[in-house]
Amino acid sequence: MSVQTYTYDGPEELHALVGQVMASLGYVGGREVTCVGAAVVVRAAGGHLALRCTFRDGGAPWVSEAVLLGTKRQREAVKDCLIHWYDRFSGRGPSPWGTLIGVRPTKLVHHLFDQGLDDRSAAKTLEGTYHVAPETARRLVAMARLQRPYVTDRGRKLALYVGIPYCASHCLYCSFPSRLIGREGEGGFKAFRDAVLADLDDLKDLCRTYDLDVTSLYVGGGTPTCLPQAILQPILERLAGNFPHVREWTVEAGRPDTAKPEMLAMLRACGVDRISVNPQTMQQRLLDALGRRHSVADIYTMYENCRKLGFSVVNMDFIAGLPGQTLADMQENMEIVCKLHPENVTIHTLALKKRAPLFHHVLRAAVPPAEETGRMVRLCRTVLTAKGYLPYYMYRQKYMAASFANTGYALPGSISAYNIEMMEERQSVLAAGPGGATKFLARDGHTLEKVYMPKDVDAYIEALPEKMAQRRRLCAIIYGGEI
Repeated sequence: MSVQTYTYDGPEELHALVGQVMASLGYVGGREVTCVGAAVVVRAAGGHLALRCTFRDGGAPWVSEAVLLGTKRQREAVKDCLIHWYDRFSGRGPSPWGTLIGVRPTKLVHHLFDQGLDDRSAAKTLEGTYHVAPETARRLVAMARLQRPYVTDRGRKLALYVGIPYCASHCLYCSFPSRLIGREGEGGFKAFRDAVLADLDDLKDLCRTYDLDVTSLYVGGGTPTCLPQAILQPILERLAGNFPHVREWTVEAGRPDTAKPEMLAMLRACGVDRISVNPQTMQQRLLDALGRRHSVADIYTMYENCRKLGFSVVNMDFIAGLPGQTLADMQENMEIVCKLHPENVTIHTLALKKRAPLFHHVLRAAVPPAEETGRMVRLCRTVLTAKGYLPYYMYRQKYMAASFANTGYALPGSISAYNIEMMEERQSVLAAGPGGATKFLARDGHTLEKVYMPKDVDAYIEALPEKMAQRRRLCAIIYGGEI
């Protein structure tokens, strides 16, 4: 997978748009003066835009330009030009995603449904307006139709996310700014715990004051189960006490080296019913290279313990496109999935991010080409759907090989409501903990009013009173009718 830099010279109001488009094509913006793979220049004059893009791959520069007349749909025209030009330059042909570049492609389908379009008309709109390939359009429409009961008539029902930004070690592919537990002292853990407890109590008071109903709860990270049990347990017990009516409660316990039997038993005793067992891959050589610090045998042991404890839904994550990974490796992963039969399986595609150690690591050269990763993704889809799994949510990331999507699969009756609710952004989502983003759905039913918590633990603790006050003001405006 190739990630190159690009430069931009043009109006500031188009900078973010161009950045999003170029990111979808595998380019990062930066100040590097070498290895620049593309240069985008925009000039505005008299209501027109002159657009020019130069692509380079070591040979002669490939240049194209256009004059975009008028002001209507200029942003769409800029996006379409850049994408179509890249398709011609790269020789890859049109992407199955057409000109869709957002991370939430099914959101568009829901908007089409809102307008009264049926499945066939929505698919035709995706194909005609956004140049989406017919098969991709069909999958998007089918997925959105499956999601529909989870995103309509939500009223004052909300989801709640709790961020635990700690990990036992830093995986090679991960760009998340987690804090390593080995570097945290007892005082730091207690300060973090007390801040999260205060955060959760404030959210409880908001829900009581404005008659809000938390129906799904997700504790993620990082790796929440890497925390000492004496720190994590009070947080989970407070969640259980503050939000007793949740119908789905997930905890990410993706690292088997952090999910000992006593930890899993505590999660179950608190009421957690959905758990993530995330091996990412089942080949020991790849786990070792990625810095996972656990064995394949540990994954089996953790899975068996989860079954014994009675978690109703087990999710397993896998990544396609890891350094040194082959199609045979993914075939083995899927064979293991078919044998274990977890209720949920999520297939991610490696996204090479600048803050991940892999970005500057020697193993970056071992990342499979996009064509091989594509074969892995298609293999997973074929095997999982043949075994009765339904693709029920997806999202895309920047710098993802060939603009693939991460896709969640579920056996019938085991769909994760939270994953749909969080991704489709058609209801309010509360968040506690560092890095959490509370998103209030405004009165117009579309706009999101957001409150972001700092990602750094110390900064979160310091900013918490101010952030809680900001969150409370927004809640009073949206749900209390204040102005």
